[in-house]
Amino acid sequence: MNLVFIAPFAYWPKATVSARMQPMATSLVRHGHNVWVLIPPYDNVSESGKHWVQQGVRLENQRVRTGWPAFLLQANLALQIARRVRQLNPDLIHVFKPVGPGALAMSLLYAVNERRFVVDNDDWEGRGGWLDSNPYPPVQQRFMAWQERWCIQHARAVTCASDTLSARSVSLMTRPVPVKVLPNGADSSLRQQVTQAVARRAELRRQFGWEINEVAIYTGTVPAVHDLDIAVQAVARLSKTRPYLKLVIIASGDGLPSLQQIIHEAGIEGICEIHPFMPHARLVERLVAADIALYPYRDTNINRAKCSGKVVDYMAAGLPMVVSDVGMNRTYIEDGRSGMLTEPGNPDAFSQAMLRLLDEPSFAAQLGASAQQRLWQHFNWDDRGSELLEIYAGLHSSLARPASTTLSHLR
Repeated sequence: MNLVFIAPFAYWPKATVSARMQPMATSLVRHGHNVWVLIPPYDNVSESGKHWVQQGVRLENQRVRTGWPAFLLQANLALQIARRVRQLNPDLIHVFKPVGPGALAMSLLYAVNERRFVVDNDDWEGRGGWLDSNPYPPVQQRFMAWQERWCIQHARAVTCASDTLSARSVSLMTRPVPVKVLPNGADSSLRQQVTQAVARRAELRRQFGWEINEVAIYTGTVPAVHDLDIAVQAVARLSKTRPYLKLVIIASGDGLPSLQQIIHEAGIEGICEIHPFMPHARLVERLVAADIALYPYRDTNINRAKCSGKVVDYMAAGLPMVVSDVGMNRTYIEDGRSGMLTEPGNPDAFSQAMLRLLDEPSFAAQLGASAQQRLWQHFNWDDRGSELLEIYAGLHSSLARPASTTLSHLR
């Protein structure tokens, strides 16, 4: 099959394209299919117009018109994507996230009789989710809420990153269509990166200046509303009795200033390292060189719906981790066997779990090894590509190609 994936935003620094779409697409290529990923990089203009092939997947960034108002920019990116889809004329189109320029491209294509859509839902976007957490203008909030409903209602199948999103998607539908939960996973390239880094672990710790430290690490995006204060409080408590403890944060996002203020107020600036986004291979080196990984949650709709790519990275690196007992974390982690699950929003429970891992290195190593084994046994895209192909095969046989209506009138 010829398949087009439509991305919601740039390849980096956010992780949906790199951590969810790319592994899925790579698996499909290894099964003998062709995949194009069309990207609207409005949030990373340096990627504008760049095309490349990665593990057989063709990635194409649309051109960002600098200086344009945001709504015109998004509309233009959607139009570019829609026209490119018409040129490629794929067998199926998989739209990732039911909001943003990718979702707008879906509506443009639908207007010219395109119907071959699968929609991927990997976040709680609407009311009770990101719309209530991010400072969008009211008009944009209403439009995005409409986009989320419309895309799910006009898809021929829906893939979801979590059980919570599966139930939410069904609740938004006006007719029954197949819904499949596909948690994030990894492909063999990540295993190779980890193997190479493990062979250099002692050297990497010297290079990073961590030789004597107990390193707790967090990686990923820090949104405006985040829960990292839980980890900061836990580290602050442990630092009073563990003089070599270090908190390393590798992240980007609107929440970084507030996180830095929280760290300052906790009085642990001297034991914190904060690094900006870095290429994935370098990130893997930091993970392998660290001692434990952290990911705190509160029990919210957003967190119940999440399926975190960073947990996949932690597991791949064989890192013992402390994560909150919310949503898909329970699917990835078996408490006390492949990681430590703690009560959501509880810094005391979080610090106690961290303390156990630091005090019992053999237990910690066992948890890390079990997490790594569990990832490759249950969340390996090299093996799980057939799940996605089952969805596609059922749709492909029932959907005819649309009439050759053009998009020339859409400018």
